[in-house]
Amino acid sequence: MSDLARAALALNRRHAMILAEKVGGDRIQRQLLEAAKELEERLRFLSPSMAGTFTEARMNATLAQIRHVLYNLRPGMSRAIVQTALDAADVAGAGVVDYLTDVEAGFRGIGVQPLALDESSMLDSAREGAKSSVLRRLMSSGENVPGAEAVPHQAKMGILDRYGVNVVGHFEDQLRIGMLTRKSWADIRESLVATSPFLQGAPAHWAERIVRTETMGAYNRAGLESIHDADEQLGDMVKILSATFDDRTAADSYAVHGQIRRTTEPFDTWTGPVMNPPARPNDREIVVPHRVSWPIPAYLVPKKRGAVVARWAYEGRKGSPPPTPLDTTIPRGQFGRTPPPQVEENARA
Repeated sequence: MSDLARAALALNRRHAMILAEKVGGDRIQRQLLEAAKELEERLRFLSPSMAGTFTEARMNATLAQIRHVLYNLRPGMSRAIVQTALDAADVAGAGVVDYLTDVEAGFRGIGVQPLALDESSMLDSAREGAKSSVLRRLMSSGENVPGAEAVPHQAKMGILDRYGVNVVGHFEDQLRIGMLTRKSWADIRESLVATSPFLQGAPAHWAERIVRTETMGAYNRAGLESIHDADEQLGDMVKILSATFDDRTAADSYAVHGQIRRTTEPFDTWTGPVMNPPARPNDREIVVPHRVSWPIPAYLVPKKRGAVVARWAYEGRKGSPPPTPLDTTIPRGQFGRTPPPQVEENARA
């Protein structure tokens, strides 16, 4: 188990250093310090009845990982010495590894789970600009700025009036810290409501919707980056849109489920093109990485038009639903039959 804990710490350090190069070491350090401070406060005021519970163990394990990353995140560290620093950190982190291994023995999944550094960084406007949150992206619609809506139109009515740029920035901070500290969605929701007079007077599901939508957006963007990286190595990666089907699934999710695109192509949805979901608030779709050389599994086969129409009617909508978007830009007959690019290259050699 210690090998898994060590791997988690190594992944944390590497991702933190990569992020430091992208947005600046000082900014990453501040975010980690804020997360550590919040965890320390929560642990200080934790009810005695919570001692020895999963909740306390998870907070302590997360705090240990954050402190470890902070210790190894040196100002001014250049790429040339990153590997040397990582090797040295393996030795310096031996005590943390032992601690996380002990925690893992009592509560599975705590000691070997890496920090959500990649996902939380997606909510950093210094890195992602207008794409850093769904709210910010919608708020910037129509502006000629990187990450704004692909199809020019006016900013979504009401977002600026409800929250304002500063409040949206604070939302992003709270969501980012919540991811790093592994807060529950309920706790993150409370932190959003506490700083927004509008949300304080709005139904509870409004804040819940922001948390769920932004969390899904951050995880899907981070996942898309990993698909891009894999495509550079493998050459035949695609992304597939997958919906969650239950009594809350809307007709538009039925219409896009199983949609296949190349890594640089947007998905087509009823609310416009998106590189990754969510396409709208409360959208629960995810991006699934796949290769052309693999067959399409049954659970990613698109829903037939009849199922889309039936769901539209089930929702009480009148008339016919919008046309179902193009399901794939790559002929489905190629999947599971085309050998990976490196296999073809070896065969020619």
